[in-house]
Amino acid sequence: MSDVSVDIIKNRSGEAPDLPSGANLSGVSTAATLQVTNLNPTHINASGVTTATTFSGSLKSTGTPTLGLGVTINSSGLNISGVATAGIVSATTLFGDGSNLTGVAMSIAPISYTPLVNAGDIEFDVGIGITFTERIIAGTGNVTLRLVGAAGTVVENFGVGSSVTINNNQISITPTANLEGNTVYHLSYPSGAFTNTGGDVSYVGTAYTFDTRNLQPGMFTWGSNTRGELGVPSVGTADRSSPIQIPGTTWSKVAAGSGYPNFMIKTDGTLWAVGENEYGGLGNNSTVLQSSPIQIPGTTWSHVTYGRGNTYALKTNGTLWVWGSNSGGCLGLNQTATTKYSSPVQLPGTTWTNKMSAQNGNFFGIKTDGTMWACGYNNQGQLGLNNQQDLTPSYNGVSSPTQLPGTTWDLISAAGSWNIARKTDGTMWTWGQNEFGQLGQNAVGSPANTGISSPVQVPGTTWSSISYSYGSSGLAIKTDGTLWTWGQNNQGQLGHNNVVQYSSPVQIPGTTWSKAYTGSKALKTDSTLWTWGRNQNGQLGVNDRTDRSSPVQVPGAWTAVGGDSDSHIALKNV
Repeated sequence: MSDVSVDIIKNRSGEAPDLPSGANLSGVSTAATLQVTNLNPTHINASGVTTATTFSGSLKSTGTPTLGLGVTINSSGLNISGVATAGIVSATTLFGDGSNLTGVAMSIAPISYTPLVNAGDIEFDVGIGITFTERIIAGTGNVTLRLVGAAGTVVENFGVGSSVTINNNQISITPTANLEGNTVYHLSYPSGAFTNTGGDVSYVGTAYTFDTRNLQPGMFTWGSNTRGELGVPSVGTADRSSPIQIPGTTWSKVAAGSGYPNFMIKTDGTLWAVGENEYGGLGNNSTVLQSSPIQIPGTTWSHVTYGRGNTYALKTNGTLWVWGSNSGGCLGLNQTATTKYSSPVQLPGTTWTNKMSAQNGNFFGIKTDGTMWACGYNNQGQLGLNNQQDLTPSYNGVSSPTQLPGTTWDLISAAGSWNIARKTDGTMWTWGQNEFGQLGQNAVGSPANTGISSPVQVPGTTWSSISYSYGSSGLAIKTDGTLWTWGQNNQGQLGHNNVVQYSSPVQIPGTTWSKAYTGSKALKTDSTLWTWGRNQNGQLGVNDRTDRSSPVQVPGAWTAVGGDSDSHIALKNV
């Protein structure tokens, strides 16, 4: 018989044929079915049948299909009179006790680790897991993630039957807590945590460490961009309702104030400014608006605040430098209100601290001895000096820093026509205009809207963080983590889910508030940032322009916050 190359061998009746001795069959290795009634292993050369899905027929000349003459099983596979059918071990089902089979035992071993064993400076968005040589299923035990160098403190346990994701031969875990930067972590996979699909072979387990990279501070801005204050290329119509990152990763501090500039300091002590510059308030010896941060000369800047055209910056040696508009004499240089500077000029003294604030032609600063000094407008008693000054005809106020009574001042937040401060004993004090009850005295417009010209105490002795919200409203946090607001509330800026005005502090829900900021925003102890109030420029940072009368969270974990009520600037680790 000549060679036959077919997919299926049958006779004309569709039955398995009886092949005579001497028949040569070749090329049937891919046949789906090989059917013969009599395959004589001594005389029939059937090469390449090892991959047939079904082998139907007798392996000897007569009798039932059993192993017949010339059939041997050895390490090469099944041989029928020299016809090798190696690879049968890959069959889905192998019948028999397997006592004499070799080379078919399964072991479970890792092919790769994520992150790599003892890897350094890994990114935070890299997954954690192992890829194995075989498909695996959950065994018993927990994968443990712990700190190294902190007595092995457990960060999180992952149950292999619940918190660990298994996909064929890969496992992965996702920590629910944020990993810290520049930290060594220890991963432990116990023996028996994973097995083969039959459950009779277990992974022997492993443990190793990896090191996360250093976190770097990223600076983000959002809200109004009327004068380029967000530091993005476009100006005017490019308001942002979600935080956008400003280039650079060495930022360390951001400034709070009022108006349309923004100021920030880098880790090298350099001071940078962006935005409005009509009165030289950016301090770069010009009056040209800047929509990208520009450097102010110097490398020892430590703190900065600003107030609608005038800027105050502290150096590490305790000297205070001022520039911009001198409305009301607020620069403190004993000069007329028409004077302005577009470069920093030193204010006398070397014991100024970072506890300072400016707003609408007023400045307040606290020195190292706990004394507080003020200059600028005083027509409503807003300097707290127990007097008032008529603005006419020259609009001059107090043009040199003048001391308020007391030597235990600790914090100050200038709101313009009224102000709020805290003493070291935890008491809170307010003074100035009281049109909306913003002084927190349970009264409105007393006396006759002209203001209170000396500090008066707001009830309580456990105040820890203070700020004005915007307009004529205040917010403050107590040592127990509660947040309180009062005053004007026409846009929900008090955060009480209403627009009701309050002349005494009222609590916002929650007990984990940590720091209050200008513009109706506050941080919690978990580094989440919450904003509320007006939102026409997207200043709430929640990707819309809808006002909110209750706090809403700005995505991310934030470390420092600045800006005013219309545009915000903040730092978070990236």
